[in-house]
Amino acid sequence: MKRSKKKSSSFTHQYVIIFGLLLAVANLLLGIVLIQRSTATVRNLIRKNMLNLSNTAASLIEGDELASLTEENVGSQAYRHILEELTAFQNNVDIEYIYAVKPCSDGTFIFTVDADPGDPAQYGEKVLVTDALISAAQGTASVDDSPAADEWGNFYSSYSPVYDSKGEIAGIIGVDFDSEWYENQIRSNTSLILVISALFVLVGIVVFILISRRLQARFTALNHEIITLAEDIDSLTRELTSDEGYISSLSELEQSGQDMPDHTASSGSTDSSGKSGQPGYDEIEELSRKIRSMHSEMKRYLEYAERRAVTDALTNVSNTTAYRGLQDRLNKEIAEGTASFSLVIFDINDLKITNDRHGHVYGDRIIHSAANAIASVFGTRNTFRIGGDELLAVTSGKDLEEMNQLVAQVEAAVSASNGMENTPGLVLSLSKGFAIYEPGKDTCYKDVFVRADECMYTDKQQYHSGKKRSMR
Repeated sequence: MKRSKKKSSSFTHQYVIIFGLLLAVANLLLGIVLIQRSTATVRNLIRKNMLNLSNTAASLIEGDELASLTEENVGSQAYRHILEELTAFQNNVDIEYIYAVKPCSDGTFIFTVDADPGDPAQYGEKVLVTDALISAAQGTASVDDSPAADEWGNFYSSYSPVYDSKGEIAGIIGVDFDSEWYENQIRSNTSLILVISALFVLVGIVVFILISRRLQARFTALNHEIITLAEDIDSLTRELTSDEGYISSLSELEQSGQDMPDHTASSGSTDSSGKSGQPGYDEIEELSRKIRSMHSEMKRYLEYAERRAVTDALTNVSNTTAYRGLQDRLNKEIAEGTASFSLVIFDINDLKITNDRHGHVYGDRIIHSAANAIASVFGTRNTFRIGGDELLAVTSGKDLEEMNQLVAQVEAAVSASNGMENTPGLVLSLSKGFAIYEPGKDTCYKDVFVRADECMYTDKQQYHSGKKRSMR
């Protein structure tokens, strides 16, 4: 009998050692995977945001004006107009520098307009050539993979091409981001994951030591450690759900009837007089449920972060990154013969007048109201902000009569928004034009866009003509 007990004890001890080692290794691997995945995700999100900013800035610049700049006409009206656009963008966005460059025939690049108020580069000064800049010169917006150093400092730069009316590259808009800021974003994320991973590893080691040394005598203490670990997971889950934007996104999912994450497994620890004292209660299974819940929460949070990368920060509708994806998808459907869609282009009337008269804060409010009115009809994901004052909506399977009805609904939403506005003279007005994809006639997305844009432009001309008549 004594030999049997000893053998059983020895077997249990070996099993506990193996279990403890496996637990430690699993925690280390989990920490490594979390660090790599989260760092890659944050890096991609930052790069997408940088591209979004340079693309937005490039969309504000008139390509023909930029192409016409020479050293002789520095200070001309066209030059000042571009400088004002770049300066206004820099003042409203968290960036270091913004400037315009153009490629030379010898493969170099020179500055044309620099919005730096302190030490601007002069026209014709050489620009440090990087792979991202070369890519932009070939028509593809790109971000530096590593920081570049010049006389102004160390920066990650994002470059976006600007096209003229002929569809040719008129120049490139460059946006610089301080390399220390970029690396701090990565380090802060990595530090958080390191703390979480270290916590898991530490708890795992403690549990291993307790079990290996005093399995029988410390069984109660082991239960206490498991409960403590469950409480730590509760704390980590609460930290994930402390982001106000994330909470709002969960509310939207709940209203739309989609599946919500299950917090019941991590909503609190078991008290000493509760389930832990009842027959059949399994502390390990309870801990397992909490871990599954946290994993589900982290996955949903990453999905939320990815959604933010394709969402316009000001209006909460889709941004230019999402818009490029839309163009690719519709072009693919056209090529496959499965396309069925309609586009509506909206342009905010007199936005510059609103900005000059009331300030950019009110101008942003007008843009936000316009996006809300359009999204209330077409949906947030189907509404895109494609320029400073230009928005686009897409829908499928609609005929001419139905499109007219949808546009009328947007006009009604605009009227309702104006009726709720308390600032005198702050009125939202939209010029709009739509086009329906016609198989056999339209060979690509751009064909439909051009027709919709022409209709919008005609509507804008009528709007301005009406204003002139009313002023007489």
